[in-house]
Amino acid sequence: MVAARGIIALSVDADQRRALVEISRSRTEPANRVERARIILGYLEEPSAYAVARAMGVSQQTVTRCLERTAELGVLTALNDRARTGRDATITVEASDERRQLIAAAPPGEHDESFSGEFPRDRRANVVAGADDRDARVPRFHVNPRRSRRIRGRSW
Repeated sequence: MVAARGIIALSVDADQRRALVEISRSRTEPANRVERARIILGYLEEPSAYAVARAMGVSQQTVTRCLERTAELGVLTALNDRARTGRDATITVEASDERRQLIAAAPPGEHDESFSGEFPRDRRANVVAGADDRDARVPRFHVNPRRSRRIRGRSW
């Protein structure tokens, strides 16, 4: 037995339909917005998620999710991506405000004096105390002899 097909009710007025048509024909809108607009317009013409999925070349699940989102959020709001949570802040708002106040209160150039402007020649020279020059050198890259002509700039 086949379950009855659930029709998702969408209410779209003339202005929203016009906006959907403009977005679906746009070449400058993001592709995901254009695809969602085409899905909604296709479903308004023929209320079958299966038929829209076949015509669009996407899965039926993609069409169903888009339509459920449209019914939940509204036609034009559903075209946008949902906000992602992102990473939690590693510094609190209070600490950030305090840091800004300290930087603003410091005389110009005072907070830049911690950096001398010179970097060590090699990381290993700092780690190994008393290393001679031979051990502290930066290792050279291995060059494949078959590619040496290209590296030297000669033509084949």
